[in-house]
Amino acid sequence: MIRIRRGLAIGMAATASLSAAACSSSSASDGKNYTIGVLVSQTGSASQLGVGELRGAQLAAESVNAAGGIGGKKIVIKAADDQSKPDQAVEQARNLLKDKVAAIVGPSVVGSCKAVMPLVKSRGPVNYCLSPGIKPADYTWSASANTADLAQAGLNYWKTKGITKVGLLSTTDGSGTDGAAAVSSASAKLGVQVVSRATYDPTAVSITSQLQQVTAGHPQAIVVWATGTPVGVALKAIQQAGLNLPVMTTDGNLANAFLKRIADYTPKTLLIPATRDFWWQTLPASDPAVKLEKDYHDRYQTKYNEAPDFGPGVGYDAVLNVAAALRKAGSDDPKKLRSALEQLAGSQGVVGTYTMSATDHRGLSLRDVAIVQAQNGRFTYVGK
Repeated sequence: MIRIRRGLAIGMAATASLSAAACSSSSASDGKNYTIGVLVSQTGSASQLGVGELRGAQLAAESVNAAGGIGGKKIVIKAADDQSKPDQAVEQARNLLKDKVAAIVGPSVVGSCKAVMPLVKSRGPVNYCLSPGIKPADYTWSASANTADLAQAGLNYWKTKGITKVGLLSTTDGSGTDGAAAVSSASAKLGVQVVSRATYDPTAVSITSQLQQVTAGHPQAIVVWATGTPVGVALKAIQQAGLNLPVMTTDGNLANAFLKRIADYTPKTLLIPATRDFWWQTLPASDPAVKLEKDYHDRYQTKYNEAPDFGPGVGYDAVLNVAAALRKAGSDDPKKLRSALEQLAGSQGVVGTYTMSATDHRGLSLRDVAIVQAQNGRFTYVGK
C-alpha cells in the first residue's frame, strides 16, 4: 500500500520560493554549468502536476551534483511558469531559448507541449515534455507511458473483471481529445465497447446533460479522461446523480492535491493506470529498481514531508535522462545530445526502465503500467 500524505501546499508563497531558488543561476552558455530550463505549470489548473514536477527536477539535479556533476560541471535548474496556458508556455520557452539552456523539461500538459514543439523541431534544444499525450519526434521527448498504453491497461483490467461496456466523458482540450482517441483505439483492440460518449469544456462547472448522455448507453463503468479540476466536476456530478459505477481516469490525476480535492466525492471505485513509482513496493526485493525507488521516495519524503506523486517522478526522470545524455555526449550541442538520448538503453528511472531509439523518444511501454485505486487519501495497487 502506498500512503499519500495530505500536506501538499501549492500556495503562491511556495511557488515563488521554488522559482526564486531555481532562477538564481547562470546560463548554459557560461561554460561552467549545464542549465536545464524547467517549464511547468506552477500555477493554474495544472499546478497539481507542475509544482511536483519542479520539485522532482530539482531533486534529480541535486543527486547528479552530489555525485560530482557531469565532467566537473553542475546541473543548474532555471524554472519558468506557463500558468497552465499554451500561449504562456510558448512565451516562456522563447525566454529559455534566449538563455541558451541545454534542454527544456516540460511543459506539464498536452496542449502546452504541442504549442512549444515547433520552437525546437528543426534545431533543438531537446524538449522533454512531461505529458504522456504527445507523439514525440525530432528534438522532442515525452515522459511517462504513452496514452494508448495507459488506456489499454485500464480497459484490459476492467475486461478481466467482466466489464466490457463503458461510457466515455472527456474534455475538449488537448488532454481530453488525445485520451478519448486512445480509449476508442484500445476498446476496439480489446473487444470492449464504448456504448456512449460526451465531451465537456474544461472550464465547465456543471456537466449534468453530458453525464445523462453517457448513462443513457447503460455502461458498466465510466472513463473520465481529463486532468485536474475538470475531473472533480465530473466526479461530483456522478455522485450527485447517485451513480455507483466504477470510474477510471488518467494518470495526470495521480496527485496528492487531486486526492484532497475529491475527498468528499471520490467514487467507491476510482482506478488510474500508473507507472512503476506508484507500485514499486510490489516488486521482489531483488529487482534492481527497488533500491533506486526507495532512495528517491525517502529523499522526497524527507525534503517535502510527503510522498511523491506523478509530477515529481516524471520531472526527476527527465532530468536524470538528460544528465545521462549530457554525460555521454560530452557537450550540450543539440545534435549530440539528441543522439545520446536516443542511445539510452535499459536506463533505470523511478517511472520505469528506459530504452530509447531514433524512433522511440519515450522509452517506456505497457510493461511499465499497472492499475492503482484512489481511496481514503491513498493510491493502492490493485493489479495489471
